[in-house]
Amino acid sequence: MAVIIGAGTTIVSAQFPNGGILSVNFGFSPNVQRLFVLGSFQPYDAIVQKTRTLTVNVYGRRQDGSGGSLAHSLTPSVSCADADTVSVTINPASCVSTLLPFTESYFVNSYSYQKDAQGYGQESWGMTTKPIIPTYTGTIIMLRGIAEGTIGTGDGTMAALDMGVVVDETASNDALGAQIEGQSGGVSAGSPGIGNFDISRFVVVTSVGNSLGLDSTIDGKTGNASISVPLTPVFT
Repeated sequence: MAVIIGAGTTIVSAQFPNGGILSVNFGFSPNVQRLFVLGSFQPYDAIVQKTRTLTVNVYGRRQDGSGGSLAHSLTPSVSCADADTVSVTINPASCVSTLLPFTESYFVNSYSYQKDAQGYGQESWGMTTKPIIPTYTGTIIMLRGIAEGTIGTGDGTMAALDMGVVVDETASNDALGAQIEGQSGGVSAGSPGIGNFDISRFVVVTSVGNSLGLDSTIDGKTGNASISVPLTPVFT
């Protein structure tokens, strides 16, 4: 096991050029399919598929407009070519066991934003690589589908763009042109017994990132967004 020191770890990425990254989580996970046959407990063969995953949590822009992430397009694939990626280099400051710096190109598969009424807005980016299959010698193309999710809306909530979410208004509305929304709420007894009532809008999204972290225009407002980005590997 290695110990990683946060103050000495650096992240280099054109997607996050101005700093503000508060944490990263990275992994390399195998998916093993063992091929069993009749008359034996020993597998006939094994297919191993690996993927690298990364989660980057970053603060939104400062009040002077600096910092934070850049906008990242989520336009669906219309040809048999890879969707655009985010290149990230991680330089871990480790002890006990040495961890070498590594660079990888990731596909964005999720984005979320969270801000309390009094607090700093934060983004969370989920990313993955293409499947890594040592025995496969063909080409793997990663196609991106239509990004969808929910954003908080109504009184006391931030605008979608301030949360780093660009909404396709036409695609998001129903056949009559009305917004599609859901509601939730709750309160408990006590003094003062404060509860919440929230409205979520279901949206189609074309871009994420470049949100506000702190600004006078969002003081006293909450922000909540959660976007999923479907990715499909095509083997050729």
